[in-house]
Amino acid sequence: MAVSLRIALRRFRSSTRGQGLLEFAIAFPLVLFVFLGVFEFGRYFYTRLTLQHSVAEAARFAVTGNVLPDTLGNPMSRANSIIDVINRNAHNMDLDVDRVTVDPIDAGGPGDVVTINAEFTFNFVVPGYRHLFPDGQLGFEVSTAMKNEPFVIGENP
Repeated sequence: MAVSLRIALRRFRSSTRGQGLLEFAIAFPLVLFVFLGVFEFGRYFYTRLTLQHSVAEAARFAVTGNVLPDTLGNPMSRANSIIDVINRNAHNMDLDVDRVTVDPIDAGGPGDVVTINAEFTFNFVVPGYRHLFPDGQLGFEVSTAMKNEPFVIGENP
């Protein structure tokens, strides 16, 4: 009996049938996890760069002293105009207006420094990465500060 067991074990050790399938079964989940990680963090960095671009464009608009019209054609406040520029450039980011701040609140006068800050919460969609962060979310904020141009108050080209 012991001899036949040795022969069977020797045969089993020398057999390579199914080896490729076993290696694939071990490696595939790891490769998939890395691939989905590249996808997920690519989405995160795209979102972050989009918000940075939106805030930078809003700052470029803010320093001019101009205001935008609302949907009825009436001029908005400078702060609301700045927030509108952020939302127009944020491309479907569903940005919460309460998480955008303009300092000073009225966007300042000629020569003042205006600071624009926007906060956003990124939601992960891939389950493996969703569990790495609290509630599957990663919050971040971007801000910029620029000095207003010497514009004439109340004059809008």
